[in-house]
Amino acid sequence: MLKPDWIAVDWGTSNMRAWAMSASGTVLDEVRSDRGMGSLKPAEFEQALRDAIAPWDHKGAPMIACGMVGAKQGWMEAPYAAVPCAATPEGFTKPDAGDLDVYIIAGLKQADPADVMRGEETQIAGFLSMNKNWDGVICLPGTHTKWVHVSAGEIVSFRTAMTGEMFSLLSRQSVLRHSVGDGWDEQAFALGV
Repeated sequence: MLKPDWIAVDWGTSNMRAWAMSASGTVLDEVRSDRGMGSLKPAEFEQALRDAIAPWDHKGAPMIACGMVGAKQGWMEAPYAAVPCAATPEGFTKPDAGDLDVYIIAGLKQADPADVMRGEETQIAGFLSMNKNWDGVICLPGTHTKWVHVSAGEIVSFRTAMTGEMFSLLSRQSVLRHSVGDGWDEQAFALGV
């Protein structure tokens, strides 16, 4: 049975992904689950995590979780850090999880215009660790696409676009669902961009 040194968890609204990690940061294995925050009650998170990491010997392995797991509707609410700040704000929230050593990373908030993010800050921290002294705007597409301004190693500001959620609603629940095709259309994508 695989024994990770630590476990990284990205728990979104729709899905949860976990990576068994070595001490040097090498990914040893990955698991995915469709048991995202949107389908769980707070009391169900611990079992959902246990089910996902069952193939691994996780005893004693700290688990660092980011994303909607720390939302008010998640496992346990983790506070927000205000921007501008580092992509990895200090402090963790620790749910009571028996023998699981789980730590939830804080999300980020912005006062003007009002906005929040959970999980994307961790992706940005990973990008910045591989791209030292990088400044610019990062686009993180997804259910709630984020456009993030980064400068001097800090997240300065960000904006959320509901494009992914709107597409899902329109393509699954509206009359337009009948006209949404399957597959990829390179020409339509190029025209859209």
